[in-house]
Amino acid sequence: MTKPILAVIAAAVLYTASASVAGTRRNTSSYPPVAMKLKYIDSPLTDIQWIGGKHNVFVLSEKGVLYRSTDGGTTWTNQQKYLPRGGGIKGAKIKSMHISSNHNTVFFIGHEDNNWVTTDGGDSYIKTQSVDLIDVRLHPTRNDWFLASGNSNGCSSRDSTSVGGSGSKSDDDLGDKFCFRKLYVTKNAGKSFTEIRNYVVQYDWAPEEDGNEDLVYATMHSVQEGNQKFGFWDQFVDFVATTDYFSTSKVIVEYGNRFIFGEHNYVFVAAVNPHHETSVNLMITRDTGIEKTFTKAKLPVEVLEHSYTILDTSEGSVFLHVNHNIQSGGASTGNVYISDASGLSYSLSLPFNHRDKGGKCDFEKVEGLEGIYLANFVDVDEKEKEESTSEQPETGIGEKKKARKNRQVKRDKAKIKTVITFDKGGIWSYLDAPKFDARGKRTNCKGGGDSGCHLHLHGITDAFGPFYSLQSATGIIMATGSLGNHLHDRLGEINTYLSRDAGLTWKEVAKGSHIYEYGDHGGLIVMAFDEGPTDHILYTWDEGRTWNPLKIAEFKFEIENVIIEPSATSLHFVVYGYKSDNDGVLISVDFSSLHQKECKGIDAADTDESDYEFWSPSDGRMNGQCLMGHKVKYTRRKQDAQCYNPEEIERMEEVEHCVCTEEDFECDYGFARKVQGGPCERVKTPENDDPSAPPSDCSGFYTVTKGYRRVAGDTCRGGSAKWDPIQIPCPFPVTRGAGKLVLGILFLVVVSLGVITAANKYDLIGYIQHHMNGPKYKKVATMDDEYVFDDDEDDMNQSAELVSEFKDLAQNHNIKRAKKKSKKKKVLDEDEDDYDDELDGPNQPNQGMDLEVSVPTLSGPDS
Repeated sequence: MTKPILAVIAAAVLYTASASVAGTRRNTSSYPPVAMKLKYIDSPLTDIQWIGGKHNVFVLSEKGVLYRSTDGGTTWTNQQKYLPRGGGIKGAKIKSMHISSNHNTVFFIGHEDNNWVTTDGGDSYIKTQSVDLIDVRLHPTRNDWFLASGNSNGCSSRDSTSVGGSGSKSDDDLGDKFCFRKLYVTKNAGKSFTEIRNYVVQYDWAPEEDGNEDLVYATMHSVQEGNQKFGFWDQFVDFVATTDYFSTSKVIVEYGNRFIFGEHNYVFVAAVNPHHETSVNLMITRDTGIEKTFTKAKLPVEVLEHSYTILDTSEGSVFLHVNHNIQSGGASTGNVYISDASGLSYSLSLPFNHRDKGGKCDFEKVEGLEGIYLANFVDVDEKEKEESTSEQPETGIGEKKKARKNRQVKRDKAKIKTVITFDKGGIWSYLDAPKFDARGKRTNCKGGGDSGCHLHLHGITDAFGPFYSLQSATGIIMATGSLGNHLHDRLGEINTYLSRDAGLTWKEVAKGSHIYEYGDHGGLIVMAFDEGPTDHILYTWDEGRTWNPLKIAEFKFEIENVIIEPSATSLHFVVYGYKSDNDGVLISVDFSSLHQKECKGIDAADTDESDYEFWSPSDGRMNGQCLMGHKVKYTRRKQDAQCYNPEEIERMEEVEHCVCTEEDFECDYGFARKVQGGPCERVKTPENDDPSAPPSDCSGFYTVTKGYRRVAGDTCRGGSAKWDPIQIPCPFPVTRGAGKLVLGILFLVVVSLGVITAANKYDLIGYIQHHMNGPKYKKVATMDDEYVFDDDEDDMNQSAELVSEFKDLAQNHNIKRAKKKSKKKKVLDEDEDDYDDELDGPNQPNQGMDLEVSVPTLSGPDS
């Protein structure tokens, strides 16, 4: 039963906090009230979405009940009574909600064949035609156009992972006999659906940049019979396009099984090798429109039975995680590769990046800043040292931890470590540990490379708070983690950390694990303890220098998250969780009632009269702020300014370009460096490419790499000669006429050698001289029965050497051509109903790789 709303306009109950929070304030008399309001819902929350701004919010509970707020989360209304019912529906239960890019249309998939749509943000609802759906894709510009998919009736009683029987697409009872995925389209907000294709795998509307609102992309089976296979690479699946909803269609990538749209017009397709179904090629294009030309990504390794995760395309180049099915200490890993500016040629950036089985990777961009990323990797050397037994979590607290929803502590033998890059993956560095903990005690955690003590942070692959940044909170990062030579997951060793300089330095702000959120451009930060039940939160107005506890309930409950509207510029937060009786809890916490003054002086930053400062990110190595080849300064609120920032966007100004250094270059294809830097050294590639070999179509000059290439987007100027490629003249081409000349020279060489051999054996020259008595031939020298010819003979020897060079070049090019002929963020689970940012492979046992993966050796810290 839903409990009545409890309204609370409470004073900020700033009781004396424990010393486990850095800089906690204890003087409570001068603080005005914070507006709060509590709402119980029927069960814990599973989804929360803001629609069309800062005020309209939808919440979906575990039991499928929909709630809506029109005031940013302060008050909530159960929407079940507003959902139209028909056909004897007793209860309108919702499984998922899907938001359109225009943020006013929401599609709600219900149980069985009941679905609803709102095109006005929830002011009214439409019940769609009764179709049993599992997924939907909303059009990027037309708010009443949807693509949707559902399973045939045969899926309810058949094993969908196997293919059996036979059938024809024209059979009336095909859907009852076999299990396959159906694709529908509607152009009237679901009032009527048209079935347009069967045996689909993946589908979506084309991006707006493609210029055709009817253009649809899909991957689907070319053989339309039997039971559809789900969750496997399949050579009978193609990536296709249609503009008439499959009256006609065009195969864009043959054997294409999965696809992803990225920023900067990227389209990625995973295509199966028809001769080896566990080998997959990544095909890439940046073309717009239906006429796309895909090119195979050039990876420095041969990969078999794997998946791809597109980590980031925000800066033009591509960070790509490739799952090589490498297990280390029970943890899944993959290698992270960085592309050149074209997105086609890749080099190794970070080996053994930590991932989970669903394709999520501990790899995050520091939002709003160029070239700065945080990542976790598994130290493989440490895994080999690890004993077979491991310490179990402590009892008591550990047992409480296990009992929490979706929070299970597992002792992992893998040694996970955190690194940061300030040059877009060129060089990765460990995080320096804070000198003091949240209680003001020295941490005595000093660096020292691989064997030293560093700060290591949790990513999105586990249950604790991950590293988190927002574009609107310039330079601020929060995370949970531990100090040592690797990351710990034992309760009592996990604490909460904050950086306000983009990860260069860190401060421990609280003992224990917390979940956190930013408001007012990072000027207001709220966090909540999430290792057990609590009744209060903590907030700071000075970016973590001091923290204020705020009691938000008269009971303790499990806080699952603290969240704010998408721009994170307001002062209104929503805290949600659940009680021990499994009732859901929503609490609105609005700090605007504190009536902070508005910040002044944005045009006079860095002056005493201004509440703003200039700040430039730095990697701490160059006594300056040169990152990505230039210095940039941002205008942000001063840490100790007690005011509200009214600015809607972050101000950035490029100051100047910098002279090039090694940090402006990453390793080129076929080269790699150690994680923490060093020279780029040659590594094995699938085709053993020779980086100095000329291209087959060489004309004039060609470039030869020194093992480096400029980081995509880097703007450094001058001083780059040490790393820039060199230009070499193309070799003399072997034309048809030149080939005949070479054969003629070879014939003359063979004949000449034969004559010389015979002359040497039978003294033929002396015989000729004696019998012909001609002045033309004479014996010029004798040394061990060898004869030395004149300059003409020397010319012939030089020609023979040239023949050898031409022959070697021709052989190398033929070998490469032969190898080229031998071809081969979205997570898809076995049911193919969940898309994220991964191109996932078959759900089969690991089979390893045919070729060894060449990666730099990681030296791990001592145990």
